[in-house]
Amino acid sequence: MKRIFCLMLCLVLLAPAVFSQGQVESAGEKVYTMKLGHASTTESTRHKALLEMEKYVEEKSGGRLQVEIYPGAQLGDETAMIEAMKLGTQEAFVGGVFASQTPMLEIYLMPFFFPTQADLMKVSRSDFGTKIRETAEKYGIKMLAVGDGGSRQITNNVRPIRTPSDMKGLKIRTPPIESIIKAMEALGANPVSIPYGDTYMALKTNVADGQENPLANIGDMKFHEVQKFMTMIDYQFHPEPFDVNLDFFNSLPSDLQKVLEEGAWIYTDKQNELRRNLNDYYYDMIVSGGVTVYVPTEAERQLFINAMKPVYNYFVGKGVFTQADLDEMRRIVEQN
Repeated sequence: MKRIFCLMLCLVLLAPAVFSQGQVESAGEKVYTMKLGHASTTESTRHKALLEMEKYVEEKSGGRLQVEIYPGAQLGDETAMIEAMKLGTQEAFVGGVFASQTPMLEIYLMPFFFPTQADLMKVSRSDFGTKIRETAEKYGIKMLAVGDGGSRQITNNVRPIRTPSDMKGLKIRTPPIESIIKAMEALGANPVSIPYGDTYMALKTNVADGQENPLANIGDMKFHEVQKFMTMIDYQFHPEPFDVNLDFFNSLPSDLQKVLEEGAWIYTDKQNELRRNLNDYYYDMIVSGGVTVYVPTEAERQLFINAMKPVYNYFVGKGVFTQADLDEMRRIVEQN
């Protein structure tokens, strides 16, 4: 009798644990965690938009897909994060170093190609944009969306830049992006490859004379504190890819894949909006910091356009994309 009582007591004690385990399985199923890294600060448009994505994904998935965001290059510089994502030790990444994601992204970077953010997004949301994203799969990346990474201006500490001849001999910090390096070389500058997070100190100590970035990046990273001149040139619009490790993406149930894809485009739209709305804010920040701004005339701007034409020929000759690809992209931009 005593043995029967003990057995019944054990069953009573175990019942809550068994019931609780059943609740976890039925209510939550498997929980997936996505570790996402980027190199910008927590005040950047990139990070603020990622927080919107995180909220959407976690709520829409019912908590089954958790997002951990690591800003400020906590997981390494952009090159290191891309490699970690390819290896699967980091599930997601947002940022530059485009050829490491897929060389085809370089087509977005041809100088003076996109007049506006809206024109870039015409391409991004087109079938041609899908084709570009799909080329990343051969490198182990599921590129879910591409947005606007900002149009780029040039700053320096030596002299005002009004024409390409003013660029000659300047040490310009560039990211490890070949189209930027080739563009700076075409203008007669000397590109200096420096990680994004090290750029402020490189400018302060004259390791580099200048750099090129969107207004939001210049303001967010405080580059204007260590620069004297800025030329509003908008010579490149950068793409903003949202990448996930391909094996990780394929491991997700189809409903969570859909949620993540939706989240990537929510990030894209929010980040685009923030960049548009905050341009004046960052411009005023840079000017109030003591930077002298120059806006080239149409004739001067045309000199920059002409000087950078060899960049197109270089990439077509290298086989990264074709002239037909460029023509297709231009057709999309020119559509009403």
